[in-house]
Amino acid sequence: MTTKAYDFIIIGTGPAGLAAAMTATKSEKKVLVLEKEGSLGGVCVNTGTFPSKTLREAVLHLTGHLKRKVFEQDYCSTKDAEISMERLKQRLHNVRQQEHAIISAQLERNGIEIIRGNGCFLDSHMLQVTQIEGSQQIQVTGDKIIIATGSQPRNPVDVPFDHEVIVDSTSILNIKKIPQSLIIMGGGVIGSEYATIFAALGVKVILFDRGERLLKFLDHEISEELQKNFPKGNVEYINSCGDFKIEKTGDSARVTLANGATYTADCLFFALGREANTGSLHIEKAGIKLNAYHYIETNDLYQSSTPHIYAVGDVIGWPSLAATSIVQGRLAALNALKLRVESFPRIFPIGIYTIPEISYVGLTEEEARDLDYKFVVGKCMYHELPRGQISGEHEGMLKMIVHKDTREILGVHILGGGATEIIHIAQMALLYNAKIDIFIENIFNYPTYSEALKIAAHSASNQI
Repeated sequence: MTTKAYDFIIIGTGPAGLAAAMTATKSEKKVLVLEKEGSLGGVCVNTGTFPSKTLREAVLHLTGHLKRKVFEQDYCSTKDAEISMERLKQRLHNVRQQEHAIISAQLERNGIEIIRGNGCFLDSHMLQVTQIEGSQQIQVTGDKIIIATGSQPRNPVDVPFDHEVIVDSTSILNIKKIPQSLIIMGGGVIGSEYATIFAALGVKVILFDRGERLLKFLDHEISEELQKNFPKGNVEYINSCGDFKIEKTGDSARVTLANGATYTADCLFFALGREANTGSLHIEKAGIKLNAYHYIETNDLYQSSTPHIYAVGDVIGWPSLAATSIVQGRLAALNALKLRVESFPRIFPIGIYTIPEISYVGLTEEEARDLDYKFVVGKCMYHELPRGQISGEHEGMLKMIVHKDTREILGVHILGGGATEIIHIAQMALLYNAKIDIFIENIFNYPTYSEALKIAAHSASNQI
């Protein structure tokens, strides 16, 4: 069997893998990318970030959700009946196809070779690849190897998945029709995003959470504000749900809690956790260790326990975001090239695409209190914001945590229109240890959502 040699082998074509491949090829290295699926882009493009965000945007447009406050007398809930799952899936398909074409063109333009097939380690430098077409096997070796295989839904054996009535984050995208009722198990990011998307479609959603508070890592006021503004009031949130049993009964799903309470719905979406995609890699043959959570263990340079093998993205666990995965892929390749030894940025934003959307950077009020900081909280409520009145997006708030003595901005938290865009202004302020005066003394376009930063800064200054 002929063996082909490469400077870099990248396993996976998600955001982390593509960033690593592009960085390595710019240094004129011979790069091979392996992709075991028929489609490029990994989980991000095919079943994760792209589909869920595309679905969200399609729902906002088709339901007129954002127009309901502007032309409330014309808004008619029966419009929801015109929206079919097939129509939504067609939009998902179109976006995926466009992104697949973009990725293919990028790889070709940069001279990166791609083999579509499932690779597994024979030793720490050699992989055997079974190609998708024809099942032909080839062997490849890499001086450096970067694993970017992502993650998959955690499907416990005691949950009777049929991927029609009882689904996970992959199969929910393939359901045949929009259900009238939906149970979601899991109050994390994925569960919360889909809960609000389906609620906007008019679906009655029951959202079960094992924790005490929805999205518990958020600032408490942002979490509470989200619950107040669930679309159309269609989400029933049940926290601290404890143990449960899931059953399929005919064409419905049923959940029985430990206290005996039962709930039924047309569909159940299980969104309690994900796990690293390492099962088919035979990583033990490469001497790669997993951590206590079964993700690949890496150091600050993204090296695994085998120094010339790196791992990035969801396969190493938190923060498991497309945005952070891109940076990790780039840094891993740079570190492997020994061009620059860089660590992950200390400050970065988090975006959550619920309806309304959420984004934050820096400390929460609770964290500032735990650190015993002297601080004040500046706020801007969206219903008081001129742009909010004009656009009809009244829901939400911007909250700014400010050090009382130094006037430095410690954290910014936003729920509402433009949250994931506005947050980058706050991010730049935090990166340069800016004081609230940078917002107070400078001019913002009017009316804009970004003006909320200026109003919150004035609010904090008045308290100081």
